[in-house]
Amino acid sequence: MSEKEQRMLAQDSRDVHRKAQIAEIKLSTAIRKGIAEGKRREMKRRRVAYGAGVIAAAAASVFFTTSPLGAPSSEKTYEVVQTTTTQQPIDVELFRPMAKQDQGIAAALDQGLVKPINQSVEKDGFRIDVAGAFTDGRKSYIMYSAQNNTDHTAYPLIDSLAFGGVEASSFKAQSMQATSSSELLPGETGYYVYTASLEPAASYKEGATIGLKIWDAVSNEYRSRLKFTIPLEPDLLEEKDRIYHPRSTLVVDGQKINVSQVQFTPLNTYVDLEYDASNDQQIFKLLNPVLVGEKGEEREKVYYPDTMFSDDSKVTLVFRSNSFDHMDGVSLKVSGIAALPKEEMHIAIDLGQKQIVAAPDQYVQIIEPEEPAADGEILLYFKREKAMAAQSFGMSLEHNFTDAEGNKHDLLSPETIKQGGHSVSTTADSSIEDYYAVNFGKEALDYRQPLTIAIEQYWNPIMDSQSVELVSN
Repeated sequence: MSEKEQRMLAQDSRDVHRKAQIAEIKLSTAIRKGIAEGKRREMKRRRVAYGAGVIAAAAASVFFTTSPLGAPSSEKTYEVVQTTTTQQPIDVELFRPMAKQDQGIAAALDQGLVKPINQSVEKDGFRIDVAGAFTDGRKSYIMYSAQNNTDHTAYPLIDSLAFGGVEASSFKAQSMQATSSSELLPGETGYYVYTASLEPAASYKEGATIGLKIWDAVSNEYRSRLKFTIPLEPDLLEEKDRIYHPRSTLVVDGQKINVSQVQFTPLNTYVDLEYDASNDQQIFKLLNPVLVGEKGEEREKVYYPDTMFSDDSKVTLVFRSNSFDHMDGVSLKVSGIAALPKEEMHIAIDLGQKQIVAAPDQYVQIIEPEEPAADGEILLYFKREKAMAAQSFGMSLEHNFTDAEGNKHDLLSPETIKQGGHSVSTTADSSIEDYYAVNFGKEALDYRQPLTIAIEQYWNPIMDSQSVELVSN
């Protein structure tokens, strides 16, 4: 076990023992936030962002380990076990409650696309039954139940999924449960659906290996770590897919967003976009993307897509619809982008004077904290203007900084400032106020000023409504 995992487990143990609140945390929320935070740290290194949402995600990540997207799965401290045939198959309709959370589940159940698996494993008083599974080559779904035959409350969760030894992405992987509580009491049986994203370029092969952990709420440690394989093809619905390469470009505020692929599957619609290398702005997010389909006089719109594999160069939009492949024409419309000129992707600070020398705009300021700050520590204030509901995001900074002589140094954890992480909504002007405690260390007072921190994300909405044709018959 790594030192990092030990630290996270110790923190989880203290939290469980002190407040016994883990039973109130929904498993789906914990997995989604925890893995997403873990993936962001893995791909982009640590960030200096102490918002409440980030802190919650970091706490939730105690349960999870991640691996590079599409990389060969690494052997962890799992016991490899063999499955047996389930004597009494589970009715997949028992997983219908999770269809409210994911369109893909509803589509698979309605169209009879669930592949029966009916394989079981039993260990240390726990029985796991994999009832069925399905995948369209972009997302995989595992339907399973867990029966607690012990006298301890526990939390079973799938930790990883691999096809032919290549792990599916942990980014936004999650387990959804049929009930509101994530805990599994003694004698109870719970029903879950685990879903993970698949990278189109990865070499997945038949045979899905599942890593599963069972957390014991009494001993505050993992009761079991199991790994087993079930028969499942990585692209079970391939014959039902339709893929297009339109080679079209969406241009927003002069920034090119190339459409590399559009894929219609029986579960969802996937739009793969790439940010053109010639852009002079770094795009963080597309604002209010809408999928518009037309067929004769009929017109259909789908809002609020999920995202997959989003980074500085690309993003995949996942629209919860499986009916657009029957349309005569399909287009993508956005109301704008959240972006920042690449030359402004930094904040420069004179630590001795506690002054901002350079920043993207006037919305970043240094303010005095409620309590005296330690030497080398400051409190940054950031006002998010035009903070649209479910659209805006906080500022994220690199975990290191550069002094005026070009030397790099690591930022430290905040010592005395406790205000970091507060966001106050000011509805009068549709803005949100964020506070970030930043600790350069007292030695940084002697470095040549200014000290520069690179920006990873910054809320700067640019409203420019544009659309691009994806498919036309």
